[in-house]
Amino acid sequence: MSIRTSIIGNLSKRGFTLVELLLVMALISVILVLAVPSTRDVFIGDKLKKASRQLIGLERKLRVEAVRDQLEHILCIDLPDSIFWVITSDMTPEKQDEIKKNPQQLPGDVVITDIVGENNKKISVGEVKIVFKKNSICSPAIIHLAYGDDKMTIVINPFLGVTDIYDRYVDTDINTSGQYSFK
Repeated sequence: MSIRTSIIGNLSKRGFTLVELLLVMALISVILVLAVPSTRDVFIGDKLKKASRQLIGLERKLRVEAVRDQLEHILCIDLPDSIFWVITSDMTPEKQDEIKKNPQQLPGDVVITDIVGENNKKISVGEVKIVFKKNSICSPAIIHLAYGDDKMTIVINPFLGVTDIYDRYVDTDINTSGQYSFK
């Protein structure tokens, strides 16, 4: 009996008081309130940002591959379906058609609303081709993405290999030297 009393006595001395438990619960609640908004995007994922990262990563990859392979790489974008595929200048028309049958798609319901290409032509239907040349120069392009009411603009600089991103629809012009001017 004394052993049992001794064990129960030690357990009660090692327990937490109600005040300590309430304090820990309050701290955990504060941490969750602060952390949930910032981690929500990590778990759910912002589809528009994910799509822009996908396109920017592809743009960088194509620049490198064009220089490495000494071949033009062409990013083909089908605007109505917001799908894309990559071909090279040495591919046969049959091989290009085969690749076109298995396009990549943007995440979720993200759409490409339009692309401003060379000659300041805004294209919102059809197929657009962005050419990455073997000297690391590409066709200038401004890609407008949308997901619901959210908009994003990706500006591909033809010479510098630097891509700008704007969290809104930015109306821009491409001048004759390939530089951008914002409206």
